[in-house]
This record gives sequence, structure tokens and C-alpha cells, in this order.
Amino acid sequence: MAIMSDLPRDLLAEIFSRVPLTSLRAVRFTCKKWNDLSKDPSFIEKQIVEAKKKQLKEFEVIMMRNCRVYLTSVDLHSDVDPSFTPKGTLISLNDDANHHQIDNVSRVFHCDGLLLCITKDLNSRLVVWNPYFGQTRWIKPRNSYHIKDNYALGYDEKNHKILRLKDNYYAYSSHPRERICEFELYSFESNSWKVVLDVSPNWYIHSYHRGLSLKGNTYWYAIEKHGNVDFLICFDFTTERFGPRLPLPFNATASPTYDDVVTLSSVGEEQLAVLFQSDHTLMMEIWVTSKVEPTEVLWNKLFLAVDMIAIGSNFQSVADAGSFFIDQEKNVVVVFDRDMDATNTRGMAYIFGKNGHLKRVDLGEDADPWFYLLVCSYVPSSVQIRQLT
Repeated sequence: MAIMSDLPRDLLAEIFSRVPLTSLRAVRFTCKKWNDLSKDPSFIEKQIVEAKKKQLKEFEVIMMRNCRVYLTSVDLHSDVDPSFTPKGTLISLNDDANHHQIDNVSRVFHCDGLLLCITKDLNSRLVVWNPYFGQTRWIKPRNSYHIKDNYALGYDEKNHKILRLKDNYYAYSSHPRERICEFELYSFESNSWKVVLDVSPNWYIHSYHRGLSLKGNTYWYAIEKHGNVDFLICFDFTTERFGPRLPLPFNATASPTYDDVVTLSSVGEEQLAVLFQSDHTLMMEIWVTSKVEPTEVLWNKLFLAVDMIAIGSNFQSVADAGSFFIDQEKNVVVVFDRDMDATNTRGMAYIFGKNGHLKRVDLGEDADPWFYLLVCSYVPSSVQIRQLT
């Protein structure tokens, strides 16, 4: 211990930059010098650079299972079998050794290294979390939250924000199909909510469709209210407005039964990917953007198309799960879903290659069959969550 403490600061920083994210808690609580070093801007930047280099060889993702959030290592390059290895449960620190892991989570959203976690309480609660620092902030509602609310995490040049969407129909005796449409915006800087005005869309977003945050803005799969047309819609956190309808790269229409699957993911920090699977043909397509902005999306050539019937698989992605990611170097797509039988529910990863080859990895039994396995990419962030006084 004394020898380690006497090492030059640069050498200590080099050593600590290789410490796994889930082990930083032990490092910080060893001594004040190490705690201070782990929060030094130059050290943080080095940690982030190392994490990005590592992502080129080994994916590290945030995985939500059984209402807890885990940092998980993904190895798709194994000569034996692909593996998904939990590296630890992410926890809250806030400089207090008595703080504990965040659990009871029903949904998780990622943006810029921050996580927005929604608890599965009756009326839900929100907590913003930087796993790198272990910092959290619980967000109080302007009035109240609802289990069907949808959320997005984004930022402008100076400030991170949360968008809360409620667009549902509720049954009332005098108005059987009265529409409740609310859009609220929370500012980290002011610690307050405000109503987003002049929003009365002729489209809607199902509560189970998670938005995808990219470059500070959030994109959703949306459906025309009185038609069968679907498209992307983006909320720009700088202008605090929704942009125009953005085209999808396939001829999808909104099925009356909503069994077709459309879900979004990111490729690196600059590209958006979309997965579409037809309920009728079971053909699965994945496309990647060549350009993505709040007012314009251009799609590259089709990244992958798999005829699930032809390869003899009964796999069909579930609409309100729909997590997936792409390894462009290996031309591989990994889709996360669940397998249900009469006795239990198991998390599954389906790995598709360019030749249509399918590998299936059993991730273990799920304790709660009503909550889906969710996965999103993650790289440590230097964003500090200012603590409220």
C-alpha cells in the first residue's frame, strides 16, 4: 500500500486507467489521494480514450436484467462460443461508502455516458446516474409520473435535459376516448420541469418504444394517428422542438395488430441503425444511416437481411424488447429477446452473420417474466451530475 501510494502520479494514472469500471469504487475508497486522482479531468479523459479503444475489440454494454443494471463484457470473436459476461452490478456512490446498488429498475435510457433509470414503483420514479463516478440524482415530478410515460435523455451545448412524454387515451364516463397529451422538459441546470408548448402531434409513439439518443438528440419510431404510415421523429434538445418526419429505409406500414417489429440502436457515436421484422414473412432487415440529423436522415445500403424461415428458426423479436447492436468489423448483429415456455422465461441472445448463420446464447433465467432484458452501448463519461443542496 505504501509503495503504491509513493508511485509517481503519471504512473498511478496509467495503472488506474486500466482498472475496470466496476472496481473503481474500491480504488476510490482506498485513500484520499486515489480518490482525488480518479476524479482528475486528465485521468478521466485517459479512461474514456482507453474505453473507446477497448470497444474496438471487446464490447462493453449496459444490460438490464431482473430489475438491476449490469456492466457486461461481450466477446463475439471467441473461437469456441460467443460469451456475455457480467463484470459487476453498477452502484451509486456519491462519495459515500454506504450508498448501494440501484435496483428495482424497469427501463433504462442511455445518452453521453449517463443513464436514466425508471423504477417499477406503482407510479414510477426517475434517477439519473453516471456509473463512472457513481453519482446519482433523483428527479421529482412536476405533478406526478405514470407507468405508461415515455422518456428521453439528451443535451444542448450547456445542459443535459430529460423529456417526458405522455400520449394516451383514458376511459372516462363522459368522454370514453379522451386524449391525454403532455410533454414536459426537465433541466439539470435549473432542477425544474417546464411544459413544452405548441405540441399537438398527429402521430404517436407507443410507450414500449424506447427512443435512441444520438449526438444529444433522441429519435423514435412513430406512427401516424389516423393512417398506417410510420416514420422516425426526432426531438432536438437545443431547439426543444420535434423535427419533421424522417423516412425509414423499408416499405413498412403500421400493422393493425402492431406485431411488426421496428426498433432502433446506435453504431458508434455517429450512426443510427434500425431493425425491422415483418410479422407475416419473418424476414428481418437491418439498415444503418450514412447521415443522421434532427431534420434529415440518409440510409446506407442494407446491412443485413435474414429470412428466418429459410434458416429454420422460429425466432421472432418481441416489440417491447427489441434491443440489438451491430459489430461492423465482423458483420455480425446481436439481437436480445426472451424464450418462454411453460416453466420459465430465459433471456436469449441471437447472433446473426452475413451469411444468415444463427447462433443462440442462453443468458439464464429471468426472475420476472413481465420485464424484458434491455441492452445499450456504454462508454464512460466525464459529465458530472451536480448534487442538489
